[in-house]
Amino acid sequence: MPSRLSRFIRMRIFRAALFFALFWPVLAPAATAPLNPYWGVIFPAEQAPALARQCSRATPRAEGAWQPLPSDIAKLEPGLTRVLVAAKVQPGAYYRQYGGLTVGGRHIIYVNGARNAVVHGDWRTVPISICDGGALAFGVEYDPATGAFAHFAFNGQL
Repeated sequence: MPSRLSRFIRMRIFRAALFFALFWPVLAPAATAPLNPYWGVIFPAEQAPALARQCSRATPRAEGAWQPLPSDIAKLEPGLTRVLVAAKVQPGAYYRQYGGLTVGGRHIIYVNGARNAVVHGDWRTVPISICDGGALAFGVEYDPATGAFAHFAFNGQL
């Protein structure tokens, strides 16, 4: 006959398994929600340098600008999702502004991202720039020639 302690332990294990079976489909996608395809915009080359003017995170020094194509962004976004998941944030909660910059003689795509809570109505035409805020905003450089991301940074803390 099983002891009261072993029945208690079996019941706890059963409850934990039941909890994860019921809630895993709800909890798991939140951690890796994909980028919202409607929350990304490619800035014209003449406006792209303005994306790198941020007050509380390091940004690249642009020597020039160029115009990325939608196909460049399509190649970038799966990797950006992985970068954001590695940073322990939900990729689907961020708006993204993409700009082509020339840095060190190389073409990069600068990604200026901000959580939906701080995005203003003209985000498609005006760079999002907030001071501090931590994980509310981020920037990262993407090299389309190599497919590598570099210099990921959240904004400074308050």
